[in-house]
Order: sequence, then C-alpha cells, then structure tokens
Amino acid sequence: MDKELLSGHRRPRWLIDLLDKDDATLKTLEGVEDGEITRDATTQLRGSAQLTIVDRGQGINWLQHRCRFRYDPGISGVEPWSWGVYIFASPNEKHSDGPVIWDVELATKLAILDEDKVDATYSLAEGTPVVAAVQALIESAGETRFTVTPSAALLKSQRVWEANTSKLSIINDLLDAIGYWALWVDREGQFRVEPYVNPKDRQPVWDFTEGETSIHEPDWGRGQDLSGVPNKYTVTTSGSEDEEAIVGVAKNEDPNSPFSYQARGDRWIADGETAEVEDEAAAKALAERRLADRMAPVASITVSHLLIPIDPNDVVTFDSDGHQTTASVQSMRIGLDLEALCEAQWREL
Repeated sequence: MDKELLSGHRRPRWLIDLLDKDDATLKTLEGVEDGEITRDATTQLRGSAQLTIVDRGQGINWLQHRCRFRYDPGISGVEPWSWGVYIFASPNEKHSDGPVIWDVELATKLAILDEDKVDATYSLAEGTPVVAAVQALIESAGETRFTVTPSAALLKSQRVWEANTSKLSIINDLLDAIGYWALWVDREGQFRVEPYVNPKDRQPVWDFTEGETSIHEPDWGRGQDLSGVPNKYTVTTSGSEDEEAIVGVAKNEDPNSPFSYQARGDRWIADGETAEVEDEAAAKALAERRLADRMAPVASITVSHLLIPIDPNDVVTFDSDGHQTTASVQSMRIGLDLEALCEAQWREL
C-alpha cells in the first residue's frame, strides 16, 4: 500500500455491485441510501452488513443474488478496492406514501457453509488428506471461489460428526487439527484456507503514526482487563490405552510482557483444552493461538481512521500521543456515509 497516496486528499464514493450466485457481476445496485459493513475476526461468520435500498424495480433475487461493496477513495493512481461479498439474509420492506424502502440484513459467505448441514453422521477415515477434505466440503455447498494453501497433513484417526452438524463447523474442526486458520472470506469474496501465523510473526501492513500523513483521529481509547489472563496454555488429545496423548504447550516467557511467567513473579497461570489434533506441531500451534486469544483482554485500542484495504487479523503499528505499540486488527465497522471513518478495535501484541 502506498501510504503517501492513501494519506492524500480524497473524493470518495461507494460502488455496490449486484452479483449472481457465482459472484459474477450483473449490474450496479441502484437505490442504495445507507448501509454499514462490519468485519470481525472474533465471530464465527466474521462479520455482517446492512443496506437501506429504495425499491426501483431492481429485480433483486433475495435468495440467489449477492452484493459486493467497493470503495473508491477518489485518489489519482489508487484503484477502488473491495470490502467483501455478502448474501442477502433478511429483507424487510417499509411502506409509506412514497416508494417502498427495504432494510436488508446481509451475511458473509461463511453463512452458506454454516447453514448447510450434513443430513447424516459424517465421518472421515484415518489417513484422509485434511485440506482436500476441506476443499470438498466447500465445493459440496456449491462454492468454487477459494484460495487453498496445500498441506500433506493426514487424519491420524477416524473423525465423526453427528447429523445436522454445519459444514462450517466440520471445516473449522479439521483446520484446527492441522494448525490452520479458521475458514474466512477475503475482501474479494474468496474462501481462504491457509496456515495460522502467530501475530508476532506477521508483517505490519500499516504504520499509524501521528503527524502530517496521519490517517487516524487524535481521539482514541485504550482499555485493559487484568484478571485471569493466562501465561500458559496446553492443548492435549484424549489419548487411549493404545495411543499416547498428543500434547502442545504455549508459554508466555516474554520479559517485556506484563503477564509473562517472569512478570507474574515466576508463577504460571494455566489454561487448556482437549482437542483433536493430528500431531505435536498442530497441538502447539493451536495452543499458541489460544494463548494469544486469551490475552485479548490484555489491552485493546479503539480508534477511528480513514479507510484503507486491510483485513481482520492484519497487524499494524501505532504511535500516537506518546503510546507506541503493535496490534492485531480485531474488528472494523464502516458506514457508507462518504464522510464516515472506519471504527476499529485492535488487540495489542
């Protein structure tokens, strides 16, 4: 991203595209009066959207059509970028002396897999390639747009899910087992299947620094919840008489962390869970992720900034009013008002 360009003067506009069930563009969606987009790394569906639409006979098929939100900052040399593809979920019509107004709730494409449930006991045999099984589940819901990072990981034992389990839950169970991110959908509307990366190993995508090129508001907040933050997390399989349990342990021994083993007076505050993982590396990766998640209350920052093309879980740096930190983007709320800012919440690392 070109920080100098994106920090410049803007003449923004929103472009809302009506798509078919395969995400192909049909036309510009006219009549949009207002709306909002939420992208959230902390929820299973990773966000939602709302639109207020004046009925002009647009011919929207609420059950099949989708819409894509694109933002054009109106800066020479900067192309519009997408803020996501959403499916129509709850259209509510309002009647008056004027035209019909639609208040519409929209869901991310993850809802397609969350609503599609297996109609019988679903099982995968020992030795099943995990990523291939995930891809097959996505395709079984009629979705073909995805980006997959290959893996040689195989199921080390049979896995079984009860009837009426959502395909999204099955997919996320499988991805957890091999140390991958939970399934998510990027701003272009593609499903993403890729390995989890520890926040401290992610490269910052933006430097929020006060000054002439600053894009964030001077008013921001920081909060902390200091109770019960663990500094050790253990993930273990159930094991059996014939098979030793797999164990993965994540420890916070960072001397610069206020909740590390050292900072707690050489004392462990432990948490953990039993999970189905395929090997010690996957158990450790899941433990590291869970420990990072449990540290979410450590410090969160709320800030308003100009729109830039970033995603939840991206890492940013922040230097404002004497406070310097690195943080992971947790959520973003964006109104379609042309003067609206991105209302963001970050988690300090």
